[in-house]
Amino acid sequence: MKENSLGQLFVKNLVMAIPWGIIFLVVLLVVSIGLKQQIKESMQFAMRMAITETSRVALDYPVFSRIKQNAKESMEFSAKALSNELKGLLNDPQVKENLKEILASPKE
Repeated sequence: MKENSLGQLFVKNLVMAIPWGIIFLVVLLVVSIGLKQQIKESMQFAMRMAITETSRVALDYPVFSRIKQNAKESMEFSAKALSNELKGLLNDPQVKENLKEILASPKE
């Protein structure tokens, strides 16, 4: 049996360790890419949940529900008032006569 010198033993073990080091680096790279994607998705999810929760909490206050109700009632009132005004205008004989003249006039 030959005795290997310390330098030869070191080189032999270094040559055997290099492929394992490369495999380790490749695995580490793949894992880090996967973790990076997971971190990115979790940050996006956290932002979406924070926005949703903040808007839900803010809009749950009684003041906002009263504001929404008042806005709805004011739109309904405006629509009814406009409807009544248009009905009144269309029942006016002078407006009817003007509309007939406009519709009967020759087109240019």
